[in-house]
Amino acid sequence: MTATTPQRAFGYVRVSSEEEGGGQNASIAAQRAAIEAAAAQEGVELVKVFEEPDVSGRKLHRKQFDRMVTLATAAERPVDIIYVFRLDRYARNLFTHVVTDQKLEAAGVRLISLTERFSDDASGRLLRNFIALINEKYSIDAAAHTRKNRRENASAGYFNGGRVPYGYEAQTVAVFGKKERKQLFVHEAEAKVVQSIFSLALQGVDGERMGTRAISEYLKAQGHRMRGSLFHDSSVDGILTRSHYRGFHVDRTADEHGHPAEITVACPQLVDPDIVDRVAALRASTAPRVTPPRTTSSKTLLKKVGQCGAPTCGSGLTIRTGKSGQYGDYICNSKATRGAKSCGTRAIRQDALDGIVIDTLLERVLEPERLKQLLVAVLERSDAADERRRADLHRVTAEHGATQRRLRNLLEMVETGLISPRDPTLAGRLAELREALDQMNATRRSIEAQSARGALRINEATVKKCGKLIADRVRYDSPALRQAYVDKVVVTNDSITITGRKAALEAAILHGNRRGSRCGAQF
Repeated sequence: MTATTPQRAFGYVRVSSEEEGGGQNASIAAQRAAIEAAAAQEGVELVKVFEEPDVSGRKLHRKQFDRMVTLATAAERPVDIIYVFRLDRYARNLFTHVVTDQKLEAAGVRLISLTERFSDDASGRLLRNFIALINEKYSIDAAAHTRKNRRENASAGYFNGGRVPYGYEAQTVAVFGKKERKQLFVHEAEAKVVQSIFSLALQGVDGERMGTRAISEYLKAQGHRMRGSLFHDSSVDGILTRSHYRGFHVDRTADEHGHPAEITVACPQLVDPDIVDRVAALRASTAPRVTPPRTTSSKTLLKKVGQCGAPTCGSGLTIRTGKSGQYGDYICNSKATRGAKSCGTRAIRQDALDGIVIDTLLERVLEPERLKQLLVAVLERSDAADERRRADLHRVTAEHGATQRRLRNLLEMVETGLISPRDPTLAGRLAELREALDQMNATRRSIEAQSARGALRINEATVKKCGKLIADRVRYDSPALRQAYVDKVVVTNDSITITGRKAALEAAILHGNRRGSRCGAQF
């Protein structure tokens, strides 16, 4: 008798999420069990089963599928058979099916469908290709139906799924058959962090607006975490560019013909749209592709805010240097580029104009009575902020206690046998509760740190110290603070008009500089 070498086989199992509700599509586990049973019954050694969950059969390239075909057709000829539960698990793309089928045939590898047996002759190949064509058509129709459902879902104001944006939580609001319909709701603790990020991007902690890197470092220092993970530049950038926070998001599910279609879906507003627009404008104006870093970080006071006041001009001011850079003049940009006849506004020495603007700024704004009024307004907001912090601390403490109780109850149910430790939902729920506790602890530490800074009190010493602190910073220490306060300086041959905002000075009063001097700290 002559011993024969047993045949060897690969198995391939696949299911895509969009097909799960089809009724006739077997799960990964069911497909694998059927392949293992068939191989055992036919005396075939099953070398490996390649699994591909949540991957469409219409994709031209699938990681596990491509790897399987490459190994099966290698020179070593490791297998004789590839088992699939059904041809539509193998591919829902006629081109992929025909090309790989030819590769397998050339390598002497048989493709066997457990539920669709085909002969190995020309008629069998023709029938197999015909079934593959039907499978592709079914997939196209199913995808169109899925897109239609998603568009209808979005048009009705529901959330179509995917990663829930930071600051929100998805809650089921309706159930149709087996389908849950969800909408976005405010996650209070996360929403406050989102609002803080926009505030930091607009005016920072001391009047100097912060970029994504500075914001992420600040959030780490304050103990904030993004659903268990540290904040990074990319996560901050994602928050600052997300449309959801202004009260809507855009669902971009294609229409039945595959053409791009946009549906606006309402959601809770977390940030005032005006603030979102201002932050977007600031970020756009300082983007490296728009404004070189040497300009956005420039110590030149009027580099971005100086403007020619001639009635027919309105161009910005630029710097013209002389004597190898020993001095510089502000000059109308139109005049500098087009010639003297284009504008009649005279050039003015840079040091002279900067001095006029700074002296006027300090003289007008830091006059004691005016500064006292500014302090009163700031302190009123500070008292209100303290009250909000106390309320937030009480709320977070209560939520923390309730979450701890839920965690204890869940663990007790495991100990008493009401829930199996192997229950697939247990690990996810434990992770959610522990992540919520971490977030609440970080928020509580942040609130306590802010509350511990102490209340502000007004007297003559307070006014004097604040005036000196801000004056020193504006005059010597912080070009960025000067630029933050001064919105526009319009220069003509007869006048200089300066306009600005109080936000930078108010922030300086509340926070002082980054080295810790705070003009309102208990006098």
